[in-house]
Amino acid sequence: MKLIRAITRPEKALALKDLLADSGYHGIMNTECYGYGESKKIVKQIYRGRVYEQRVDAVQRAELEFVVPDNKVDNVIRTIRNVAKTNHGADGRIYVFAMNDSVHINSGSEHLGDSSEKDLHDEF
Repeated sequence: MKLIRAITRPEKALALKDLLADSGYHGIMNTECYGYGESKKIVKQIYRGRVYEQRVDAVQRAELEFVVPDNKVDNVIRTIRNVAKTNHGADGRIYVFAMNDSVHINSGSEHLGDSSEKDLHDEF
């Protein structure tokens, strides 16, 4: 079981989330984040009638996190790249983490990264 963290452009996040949900990946966490990379630009802003130049190096991004079975990781990465790629720089990054376990707080069921889940019994 792997945890996928995809950081992409915000305008690509909804299409990516919908496609992943339609493919059976639910429980996708979507977070707004900002990245500091190589792209920096100067923006002119007006404050109290004066023009100021300000360097902007924080770029808005969307972060999607979800669990995937080991045998589906390559397919999911390919899907994310196909949807999120714009053929311009700074399209984002995909991180893959090994994950041992995931337990639902409410039910105590263990999530195995696919549609099967097993119930855990309280030993207390």
